[in-house]
Amino acid sequence: MRLSQIGEFGLIDLLKNDLASADRRLATVIGIGDDAAVLKPAKDYQLITTDALIENVHFKGKLSEKLGQKAMLVNVSDIIAMGGEPTAAVVTIGLKAKTTVAEVKALYRGLKQVAKKYHLAIVGGDTISSPRALMISITLLGRVKKKHLLLRSGARAGDLICVTGSFGGPMARHYGQKTPTPVLRTQLAKKLAKMQLATSLIDSSDGLVRSVIELCRASKTGARIWEALVPLAKGATLQQALFGGEEYELVFTIRGSERGIRGLSQLGKEVKIIGKMINKSAGIRLVGRDGNIKPLPSGGYEHFKV
Repeated sequence: MRLSQIGEFGLIDLLKNDLASADRRLATVIGIGDDAAVLKPAKDYQLITTDALIENVHFKGKLSEKLGQKAMLVNVSDIIAMGGEPTAAVVTIGLKAKTTVAEVKALYRGLKQVAKKYHLAIVGGDTISSPRALMISITLLGRVKKKHLLLRSGARAGDLICVTGSFGGPMARHYGQKTPTPVLRTQLAKKLAKMQLATSLIDSSDGLVRSVIELCRASKTGARIWEALVPLAKGATLQQALFGGEEYELVFTIRGSERGIRGLSQLGKEVKIIGKMINKSAGIRLVGRDGNIKPLPSGGYEHFKV
């Protein structure tokens, strides 16, 4: 069945009934079906983020369960990177008349899987006709205690640059090969927030080098990364690890003090030091295995750059 056969309101009824049985957070008073969702205001800081996926920019082909997972994950990852937890999402989808109901259901299966895993409610959104390109846009709300808020700023020269996991895996895999759904570092981010150990933090969805650049930009520092310390995913090259993206790992800094090192040892084997923050004037550089130091290009994905 195509959307041209059931129309916008038929689709909304279908989605509303499908999502009504989803687990809801206590913050949700009224969900899908009214002019707006109604939420109880959080006692803590309110977080809000949004991300969109556009056909032929971020994905090709039909809507799928995997695409739904990715659309929600990129938003949840941003909330977690702030030290918070997600609470409620609104989903806007731009669809073609020839798009099938089965495709939309598959997309929402993926959305709901991630929503259930990270305990958030889908409380509304919009459906629109988009004849030229499919589009999924999600706005996600979250909450965080004031004392647990993690920002990109706050690092200074001498801080150690740390990462979770390994890098380059998504880019190293062949196109079309089944890839596992990323597992976000929720508990580790919460631990970092509670320990007040991280001086700055970002997720690596846009690539390792791009993440370090954004931390440097926000903190007004430079950085030095040691090639030998970059954790490579199985089959990945250094270039893929530095510039790939979509790993959804944490990239953060800690003080190079005794307290910082001691705290780092409590985070587990998944956390590794890869470099150090330096003065802004020194730039962002890679120290090769041979000891040679060279500047790093910006790398990572950036819209409008050709």
